Amino acid sequence: MIFVFSDFGVNGPYSGTMRSVVMRHAPDVPICDLMCDAPDRNPKAASYLLAAVTREFQAGDVVLAVVDPGVGSTRQGLVVRADGVSYVGPDNGLFEMIVRRAEKVSIKVIDWMPDDASASFHGRDIFAPIAARIATDQAFASHLIALDARFGPAQDWPDELAEVIYVDPYGNLMTGLSARSLDEKITVNAHIVSGARTFSDVPEGSAFHYRNSIGLCEVAVNCGRADKMMGAVIGSTVGVN
Repeated sequence: MIFVFSDFGVNGPYSGTMRSVVMRHAPDVPICDLMCDAPDRNPKAASYLLAAVTREFQAGDVVLAVVDPGVGSTRQGLVVRADGVSYVGPDNGLFEMIVRRAEKVSIKVIDWMPDDASASFHGRDIFAPIAARIATDQAFASHLIALDARFGPAQDWPDELAEVIYVDPYGNLMTGLSARSLDEKITVNAHIVSGARTFSDVPEGSAFHYRNSIGLCEVAVNCGRADKMMGAVIGSTVGVN
């Protein structure tokens, strides 16, 4: 399969246009919109989130991942091969947690670029065609680089991020931390919450933290919105007591 992970959202032409390029060049390969609301122009938060959803991938899959505020700059385009899955996108730290957590990994810089490539939409013009070529075993110009030649600042990021990395449509707060013990307390903007197994284990309107479906520590309010209750956004600091 080809999975698409981006911060493009559902409005405007961007998600559909990039997806159409993949479908045209790899019409027989199933494509899945994994996320189109990844952390907005935030490769760091998106890196932890992308690494958390790898449970959906199998060897041979291709992940087209575009969170790319530096599009058109000197930043490189990469193909990261990690435990049999190929990740295509910008070299801005988006794949840092994938690289760090993989048992077997290699990195190639994409040297291919069409003559009519836009300076502002490499997702459509470079990364989508490359994802399709990988999925259909077609060659393209590239060269291998050493692992430590990837985006330097990301190599100093922590293994777990004590911040909110995603706010879902229900107002639940995904963090960059792995799930905590239910005995631990989590602090978000001075709100201290205890752990629970699931929503129905706490009264309506009560906040709690729990192990979410992708193994992250998530803060929620039963039948309410944790983001509104705690004034939290992506980047809000999370404390562990």
